Amino acid sequence: MKKILFAAFALVVLSQCTDEEIVPTQIDASAVEAETIPSAATGSFTISGVYTIYESIEDCSTCTFIVPAGLTEVDGLELNLKAGSVICLDKAIQYGDLTFTNLEGTEEKPITIGTCGAN
Repeated sequence: MKKILFAAFALVVLSQCTDEEIVPTQIDASAVEAETIPSAATGSFTISGVYTIYESIEDCSTCTFIVPAGLTEVDGLELNLKAGSVICLDKAIQYGDLTFTNLEGTEEKPITIGTCGAN
């Protein structure tokens, strides 16, 4: 029994990530144009997903989903969002904190999050 517990413990310890394996992506805030930051958003964004980008969207008709006022979480599985989907934030709405979860884009077709509408 001791050997099994030791083997399980060793497996867990050896499978942990090292600090060298964790490479955070950093964005230089001074390099981001003011127009790309959603001026209507007053809270923070938390995005968990694969191949997800943020960029300005000119035409709201290209949006797969427009986040309504009062929504706090956008769940890609719940909304059936696929690779290449476009999630829009309306410039006319002041959003609070938003969490984007379960977004599964691909390298060729990332999921895009951005602002659209007249301001």
